[in-house]
Amino acid sequence: MPLRVIINATIDSKFDDKLKEDIVSSKVLGKVNKKFDALQQKMDEHIGDNRNQITEVNQDIATLRKEMQELKNLAKTVNDMNTRVALSACSSHTTVSPPTTLKFQSIKTSEGIPNQHLTSFKSSGVFVCEVPGLYHISVVVMSDTNSAFVKISKNNRELLKGNIDNYYTAHQLDYHSNAAIVVTELQKGDTIDIKPGNKDIRIYGDSYSCLTIVKVT
Repeated sequence: MPLRVIINATIDSKFDDKLKEDIVSSKVLGKVNKKFDALQQKMDEHIGDNRNQITEVNQDIATLRKEMQELKNLAKTVNDMNTRVALSACSSHTTVSPPTTLKFQSIKTSEGIPNQHLTSFKSSGVFVCEVPGLYHISVVVMSDTNSAFVKISKNNRELLKGNIDNYYTAHQLDYHSNAAIVVTELQKGDTIDIKPGNKDIRIYGDSYSCLTIVKVT
């Protein structure tokens, strides 16, 4: 055969083989691509399912945290309800001028009040609520000051006043007592104090002029 014919035949043969290989490779690659696409789809579905599960778990955790906080608040409320708070203290002989707070430094009874708050009360005369609840507050003051009054204040706002009239002085009796009694709801941090209302008041102390604060519920 002529050399040119042999060369052309060889080239055609190699071209056909290469074409066949390309065709086969293309089919194989197509199958691989299909398998890869299917695998990718399964992975995406699996990831999507996991994301949904993670979202559900996060929601469950958030709900659980909320319920735990509600339980803590309920436990604190029950504990506050069961905590007893009582304070009874008396004043010494003194003269108090408005708007000075009357101090009751002789503690007769103290329950449910931390030492630091008790010390602060003795030095300032101001009762600071630590346990929320309904409180009964009463103050009795003996004095020879006429036409005066003392007032019970909550957060510096007057709740009630107890008046001192001049009846006993008119009958040659120097000292007479007045009382003020009130029940009020106190929250943590609320304050209670006793002040003279309109003039200087001479206080007869010891066990004659006393303040009592009791948590009733």
